[in-house]
Parts: sequence; C-alpha cells; structure tokens
Amino acid sequence: MENSIQKQITQNDSKHPAVRAVNQAQEEEVRDFLIQLLSQDELLFAKFRAFVSHEVTRADMQAYKKQVSGVVKKYLGRDRFISYQEASAFTDEMGAFLTGRVQDMLDDQNYMEAFELTSYVFMEVGGVDIDDSDGGLGMLMEQCAEIWNEILECADAQTERKIYRWITKHLDGEVTDYMEDYMEQALMDGFSGREYLEEKLAYTERKAQEEKQHADSWNARYHTQKWAMYHIRLMEEAGAAMQEILCYCKEHWECAQVREYYINRCMEQKDYDQAIAALKESLAMDAGMPGLARQFGARLKEAYRVSGRQEEYRQQLWQLATKDNAGSLEDFRELKSLYAAKEWAQVREELFSVLPAGAHVERFYQEEALYDRLLDFVLQARGLYAAQQYEEVLKEHYPQQLLQKYADELKEMAGLAADRRRYQEWASILRRMLQIEGGQEKVSEIVAEWRVLYKNRPAMMEELRQFDTGSRLK
Repeated sequence: MENSIQKQITQNDSKHPAVRAVNQAQEEEVRDFLIQLLSQDELLFAKFRAFVSHEVTRADMQAYKKQVSGVVKKYLGRDRFISYQEASAFTDEMGAFLTGRVQDMLDDQNYMEAFELTSYVFMEVGGVDIDDSDGGLGMLMEQCAEIWNEILECADAQTERKIYRWITKHLDGEVTDYMEDYMEQALMDGFSGREYLEEKLAYTERKAQEEKQHADSWNARYHTQKWAMYHIRLMEEAGAAMQEILCYCKEHWECAQVREYYINRCMEQKDYDQAIAALKESLAMDAGMPGLARQFGARLKEAYRVSGRQEEYRQQLWQLATKDNAGSLEDFRELKSLYAAKEWAQVREELFSVLPAGAHVERFYQEEALYDRLLDFVLQARGLYAAQQYEEVLKEHYPQQLLQKYADELKEMAGLAADRRRYQEWASILRRMLQIEGGQEKVSEIVAEWRVLYKNRPAMMEELRQFDTGSRLK
C-alpha cells in the first residue's frame, strides 16, 4: 500500500525544491544528513522506520505516546485546564494525529499497534479537564471508536482477544460515563461468534449483579438497568427461549426499562393479562415519577383497548386526560371519540371541572370552538403570550376585545423605564395590531397618547415615527 509520504512526493514531482535539493546531493551526503537528523529526533526516527519497514517497534510506540502526552501537557498548561478558546485547537491536533500516525499503522496492517495508540489517545484525552462546549471532545471520542471498529473488522483472532481483554478490563468504573458509552458500544457491537457471545453474557450478568448491590444509589440503579438491558439483548442474540428472558426480567424488576421490555414482549405474544398486571405494578412502583406514569399509563390504556376491555379503556383514558397527561389534545380527542355528541357535551364540562392548574384548558376551548371562554382566558392571562398565541382565531370573532387587551398590556409596559430594544418590541406589537380590524384607530390613539406622555424619551419617539400619517404601515 502506497505510503502517504510517497503520495506527496508523487504529487509534487521534480518541481518541488526538496526533490531538487535531494537529487543534487551526493548519496553519501544524504545518508550522513539523514542519520544525524534521525539520531536527534526519536519521533522522526519512528516515522522513518515505519516508512521503510512498515513495522512499529516498542521504542516507536513510546515515541508516539510521548508525542500525545506532550500535546496534552502543552494545552493543559499550569492551571491543568483547557479553556474554550483552546479546546478546538487541542481536539483538532489530536484528530490530526489519529488520521496521520494511526492511519499509517492501519494502512500497514499493524492493527494491535493502531489499537494501542488509539486507546492511549482515548484515555489521555478523556482524562483532561476541558471546556467542551463545542463538542469537539465527543467527536474525537467518536473518531477513536470508529478506528476500533475498523480494527475489529480486520484483526486476527489473537489481536481481537487482546482488544476484548482491554475493553472489559477498563470498564470497571475508572473512566467517566460518556467514555464508557463508547467502550460498551465497541464491546456489544464487536466480538461476534459463539465464544464471545457466551463470555459477554457472563460479563453483562455479572456487571448487572455488581451494580445491583448498591441499589440505594441513583447512579447504581442506572448502571444496573443498562447492563441488564445489554444482557437481555445478548440473550435474544443467543436464541434464548422467551420464557427464559422474561424470567430474567423478573430478576431486575426494579428497572423501568426492563419492565417496559417485558410488557412489550407480552403484548407481542397477545398475553394481555400479564402485560396489564405488569403495567399496573409499574404505575404503583413509579407513582412519584410523572414521566414514567404517563408512559406506563398510555401503554395500559392501549392494552385495555386492544384486549377489548372497553370500560377499563375508557377509565384509563380519563385518568390520562385529566391527571397523568392532562392538557394532551391527543388524549382529549381520543376520549371525545368514545361519546355521542349530546353525551360528550356533559362529559366535556366534567373534564374541564377536574383539570389541574396549568393543564392548558385553553387548548380545549379552541378545539371545541368555545371562543367566548377562550377570550376570557386570554383577557385574564398576564402578558401577551396567550393573546399572540390565539390571535388568529380571536381577531376574527372578537377584534375589539383583543385590541383592548393589547392596548392595556402596552400601557402597563410603557409606564416602566425601558431601552431602545424594548421600544422596538412595543412597535412590533403595534404593527401586529394594525392587522386586526379597527387596529388603525387603536394604534393611532396609543401613539398620540405616548407622544404626549413620553416626549422626553427620544429613542421611543424615533420608533414611533413609523406610525406617522402617510407611513407605509398606515
């Protein structure tokens, strides 16, 4: 495979000054100069040796690692922190190292050395204190993971085994969670074959049990669930009987994702009784967690529906629409579909009466074309958010009331000290009012009043000039 240096020489040919200089020199001079240069620079010597022999020695590896550590040390500085201003340069330099040195090793099929050096970069970079607001560190970690995948696709059995040992050894809590994610992905996606499948099954089961010993910790519960789900995935891959997998789920019943998996499989097998029992238990276990309550509540509603338990389905949908997922238009519409028009009017009023505060009942007013109630809601709401949100429908039915709402809020705003940015916002509101029937008169009235009250605010007066008679906004 052609080396990158050879590519450069081919591209630059004899016109390049370096080529001309070497061609003009005596062979003995070139050899003496090269020996002197390489003896003084171990990193350059490592590059030269890889270029001519396509092999990488331990001394070469030490030189490359020393280069990586030197880059880290350079950017960390005395305060041991890489600032936002330097973070991109740091990750770019490390990325260039991977695409240069490591890629050369891959080209020469030195897979174990390529993995060792990539892993060294991964561990060194992952351990630095850096402002990674731009996400460069994550992209560098991703680059390392992609190289691992490439190596695993090509490596021989011995190299693959060494890589497996390295990954499982380092997944012991010594690295941060985001670094573990990349290593776990490499573990789960690579190392195919029955031998590794059995080993990974044993490994994931052990990890889940170890984490479970510290179940009082949120972090441990998270990791227990993660490893349990990895194990379930491997059980499926190994062709385990579904009953065996479901029994394993019971061993980690405290994990919401495990219960979700169990419920999904029960639903697929049309074992609705088991699914419903698990869903009810999940709702009791996760009662203090609104997100999970909505998730399992919605699944329970579906389980009742598909199993033909109509009354229980209706009751669970009511629970969602009025409590667990109050304010959801989707649930509201689904509930409405279960009633005749005359019956729905009464049910709807009952629903409105039990909705919790903050459930966005105004969405339902608009949905049901109860525009008088929607107007009352908007008029009572502080600020203009609700007025602007429902402006399109209200300006058609209640233009004067809507204009007055805008005028009242603007009057309150203008009474406070403000800057030009705020004046521009008020002018924007006035322009919106011009698009409502009767808006021209109301805006002219407000502008005239402000010119008198706030004549000592020059910036405000400048913003009001756009509303002068004859203006294109008239």
